[in-house]
Amino acid sequence: MQIGSDQHSETIRLADGRSFVLRALRPDDLPALHRAFHRLTPEEVELRFLHQSRELPVFIETEVRELDPAQDAAFVLEDEAGEIRGVADLHVDPTDDGRAEFGLIVGQAVAGHGLGRRLLQRLLEDARRRGVALYGIVRRDNTRMLDLCRALGGTASVDADEPSLMQVCFQTH
Repeated sequence: MQIGSDQHSETIRLADGRSFVLRALRPDDLPALHRAFHRLTPEEVELRFLHQSRELPVFIETEVRELDPAQDAAFVLEDEAGEIRGVADLHVDPTDDGRAEFGLIVGQAVAGHGLGRRLLQRLLEDARRRGVALYGIVRRDNTRMLDLCRALGGTASVDADEPSLMQVCFQTH
């Protein structure tokens, strides 16, 4: 993987020649987000959202429209055709004592090339800049995500409320 960047986006070139732009999510990305969601398998949806859904959850549409740069960051991986192939986001809850919750998904069609790693690294960079710790809820059987988080310095523990889930935490300061 080769990475080139400017101040706001970076181009990632894979060994197989494909190219992706990692950039901030924009409100006009909603149609592409809907298309990306419909390309996901039911298993991918359940691993990311912890339940089945056939439509992009309404709360995501609302978050995209009302993205608050003071509390939110969201990044997408866009392919050469302008289609979104991965999304990573964080939300800082001002009442949560310096923590931000994250979410990450990369479609199977482009998984396994380090793109999820780069998206998560971008979230960690943003969390460090903000001075917040990063955490997320991951299903215990989502071993790829848990392995990625551990590889980037995260720790995972069983969620106190739901034993089938893990809470992953990154100390960023």
